[in-house]
Amino acid sequence: MKKNSNSKLYAGAALASTALAGGAAMADGIDVSSIVTLIGTVATAAGLIGVAVLAMHYGIKAYKWVKGAG
Repeated sequence: MKKNSNSKLYAGAALASTALAGGAAMADGIDVSSIVTLIGTVATAAGLIGVAVLAMHYGIKAYKWVKGAG
C-alpha cells in the first residue's frame, strides 16, 4: 500500500507543477532576448572548443598511425 500512496503523491506533485508552469509560460512582458543572445554566444564558444578537442584527439591518432606505418 505504501507504493500506491507514493505514486499518488508524485502524480499530485506533477499535476501541481504542470499547472504552475502553464501560468508562468503565459506571462507577458518578459524580455528574454538577452538570454537568447548569451546562449548563442556560449554555444558558439563551446562548439569551437569541442572542435579543437576533437582535432587534437584525431591529430594525435593520425600522428601515431603515420609514425607506426613508417
